[in-house]
Amino acid sequence: MRPSLLGVWTAEELEVALIRTACGDPGLEPALELVIDEGPSVFALLAAGLLRVQPDVDELGGGLWAEIEWSDIDDAVDRGALRATPAELETLRGAAALAGLFPDT
Repeated sequence: MRPSLLGVWTAEELEVALIRTACGDPGLEPALELVIDEGPSVFALLAAGLLRVQPDVDELGGGLWAEIEWSDIDDAVDRGALRATPAELETLRGAAALAGLFPDT
């Protein structure tokens, strides 16, 4: 059994939570897979306040759910909260644009 304290998750659990949340959304699923494969780590997103995680929000106790706060990406970069390479940041912004969640810049 996982610890009940919020914030005690593995990278795999957070990645699965992102994909679980996007399941069935034809734009969001590939965008999140791109972020997971080529973007900043889920821990970088969590530390920057860009990853909102909710444990067991369904009645079946199906596990974590997570979503990226796409509209806060630039603010996190400006504040220095998001530590990512330029390529990772470009991937994150491109994924958001692909999903139609962030203006393409």
